[in-house]
Amino acid sequence: MPLRSYEEVASELSSTVADQISIRSYDGFSRSSSSLSKNRHDAPSTSEVPKVAAQHAIQKKEHDDQIQVLSGENGKQHFSSLENFKVSSMTQLMDLPPSLLTLRIESCDTLHSLPSGVKDRSFEELYIIDCISFKTFPLGHLATSLKTLYIRNCRNLELPQPKELNQFILLEDLCLGSSCDSLKSFPLNCLPKLKTLSLWDCRNLEYLSIDKGLQNDVKSLDALEIRNCPNLTTFPKEGLQAPSLTSLVLSNCSNLKSLPRWMQSLSCLQSLHINKCPELESLPSRGLPSSLKILCINFCDKITPQRAWELDKLDSLCHFEIEGGCKGLLSFPEEGLLPTNLKSLRVSRLLNLKCLDEYGIQELTSLQTLEINCCNELHSFPEDGLPSSVSFLRITDCSVLKQKLQKRRGKEWFKIAHIASIHIDEVKML
Repeated sequence: MPLRSYEEVASELSSTVADQISIRSYDGFSRSSSSLSKNRHDAPSTSEVPKVAAQHAIQKKEHDDQIQVLSGENGKQHFSSLENFKVSSMTQLMDLPPSLLTLRIESCDTLHSLPSGVKDRSFEELYIIDCISFKTFPLGHLATSLKTLYIRNCRNLELPQPKELNQFILLEDLCLGSSCDSLKSFPLNCLPKLKTLSLWDCRNLEYLSIDKGLQNDVKSLDALEIRNCPNLTTFPKEGLQAPSLTSLVLSNCSNLKSLPRWMQSLSCLQSLHINKCPELESLPSRGLPSSLKILCINFCDKITPQRAWELDKLDSLCHFEIEGGCKGLLSFPEEGLLPTNLKSLRVSRLLNLKCLDEYGIQELTSLQTLEINCCNELHSFPEDGLPSSVSFLRITDCSVLKQKLQKRRGKEWFKIAHIASIHIDEVKML
């Protein structure tokens, strides 16, 4: 079998989840198990499915090619059989082709609400982008047919009450980005068929909730992403109550102090990404679900991995990543911290890390891929080297260690010389 790079291995690990879920992309809204990405605000870590980014670019182009723009007096007659359509003026919005499935409304500055002729249609996908005056959420007959609703840069838009949102009986994908400035709470159980929910740059969102007046549970939700919501502090006290959830992404939520309760009850969760949550102090003490395959913790200043998380009991965990924070951590990983069948480990920007724990690393007998990045105090490998299972090693921006390895000789080099593929600062040594 040919040797594979770290990116290929990480992509394979991530796609074990993503392959089970269709990826639907449009103008920055990508649905996948590992992330619902609107990434212009913060860059993902290297483990956030490189394959998805490529698929996103391809599918976005395909979708853009399919959406037509009305032009000329005879536009309606010429495009009478279109299924996808884009408008940028009120005049165009009042004169739509009859058989549309997808409508994109963009930069319509005078639009306050959808005309009745639009609300009474049966679209499957609706995109409303950069409509600065848009204020009234699209209800009416339209609400009963939509499967995808993407809203971006509509800050004056007001979210309806939960019972009104309950009219969206078929909605599967919802993205609210840089919109709904009045939104303080989002009721998770208001949309009975919702599969993917992406909330980003909702500047006043404070908490997610479960509305007691609705009978719906959250059983359909399989991917949840919350990014750049600085006032988000809490999740429902009942927990997420989302038994089908496979992916959870929390990024740049500067006041979030804790993860949802009862995380271990999310029996389908396979991917958990936590990024730039500086007030988050720990993972749940009751543990994470045994189904988890990918765990990435990036730039969470107060978090240091600990045995109380019981990661060693996660038999399905394939990839673990820790980046930033951990200011007092001198040695990693502690013995008994990680499951022995872990396949991929990434350690990055642990500024005080001086060594890899000999017992903690040697017990990872299934480890295939190890990446160490920006650990300038790291000066040596364990005396017994790395596990014999490791076939790919990448070391980047580790100045002390690099000096001891770059000539491919000496004590530290011979500790790793058995590894089939070694990369140091993007230079392949073996």
